[in-house]
Amino acid sequence: WLEQFVHYYNTQRPHQSLNGQTPAEVLN
Repeated sequence: WLEQFVHYYNTQRPHQSLNGQTPAEVLN
């Protein structure tokens, strides 16, 4: 379940420190 959580965290959860972008959006 950890991989699913990390995938969700990296692709779905907006990050205020990244101006609302997800880490995946920043990396891409």
